[in-house]
Amino acid sequence: MKRAGILFFIMLIFSFCCEGYGKINELEKILVYGMNSEGSKLYRIPALINAADGTLIAIADKRGDEIGDLPNIISVVAKRSHDQGKTWSESIMIAEGNAAEGKTYGDPAIVLDRNTGKLICIYAGDNGLWHSTHANPMSFYISESSDNGLSWSSPRNITQQIYSPYKWYGAFAASGNALQLNDGRLMFVVAARETPEWGGPLTNYACYSDDGGNTWQVSQPANRGDEAKVVELKDGSVLMSVRNRGLRKFSLSNDGGKSWGEEFLCEDLPEPACNGDMIRYDRPDKKSLLLHTIPADPAVRRNVSLFSSEDEGKSWKKQIQLCDTVSAYSSIAILPDGSIGILFEEGKWDHNLPGEDGFDLYFVRLNIE
Repeated sequence: MKRAGILFFIMLIFSFCCEGYGKINELEKILVYGMNSEGSKLYRIPALINAADGTLIAIADKRGDEIGDLPNIISVVAKRSHDQGKTWSESIMIAEGNAAEGKTYGDPAIVLDRNTGKLICIYAGDNGLWHSTHANPMSFYISESSDNGLSWSSPRNITQQIYSPYKWYGAFAASGNALQLNDGRLMFVVAARETPEWGGPLTNYACYSDDGGNTWQVSQPANRGDEAKVVELKDGSVLMSVRNRGLRKFSLSNDGGKSWGEEFLCEDLPEPACNGDMIRYDRPDKKSLLLHTIPADPAVRRNVSLFSSEDEGKSWKKQIQLCDTVSAYSSIAILPDGSIGILFEEGKWDHNLPGEDGFDLYFVRLNIE
């Protein structure tokens, strides 16, 4: 074969593998939530999931003119895509913040209940983590959608269920993917403030429901740590991945999330204390993977990357860097055609770094191979 023919063949195969999304190091980024759009200067906190009918749902904080966390006045909004992320709808309100009424909500986590087809969105509200007190706590809310993200139920307060076993000073759920175990149990992880001082240590707990999210129970303490994600392993145990400065931290549960083993560090996952996402990817007739997104830097929130594990989280390999600049939170979904969708924040909230604070939330799609 002539040299030109060989080159054409290579380019053809490469193009097929990328499914029209450009060179693997020049991914097509589709803007889902941009600064100064739809009446809001700022957006943050991505959560991505497929609805029961295959519609892709992208959820985020609509933060108005202030980038700060709660108690900043924030609304939780969603967008829908019927073409696997190529185009997106206008925003749909899930929980609307209102300064005059003292209403504010944020940090959404999302899960699909496979038993009912409902989408369940868990989010915080009312107060900030460090402002939270026993008398005026940072609250937990749930909204549900039975029509694949088109409409959402009014916020339902579940704060008392979550706080009652331990009497925390404040707590919130890690945004992004929540989890449903194979037996139907729903689960998310909270970072809880157990002491009154400002900026003190946080502790992770798993919150779980066996009745479709109507009532919730809280596990024994898991480990010291901030935002965390959980995934079910092939043997039925549950792996928790925990935000930690320097190296990602893990712990394991062998009883469905009720109790947790000792924490351990992962040398393969450097990170700068940032929320990421973790899900399972089951491939027919091939080895299953765990997928993890985090900023691949031990000190600065930048270079959000996708990692994979073929040995149930014992080791990880960096697969692709999604961006080569400042970037932060991310969320993953497996699309109906088997490709991987990722929604991530590009930008920064750090006055020590040059440029304007703020984020654009981009979607990218990858072929699993």
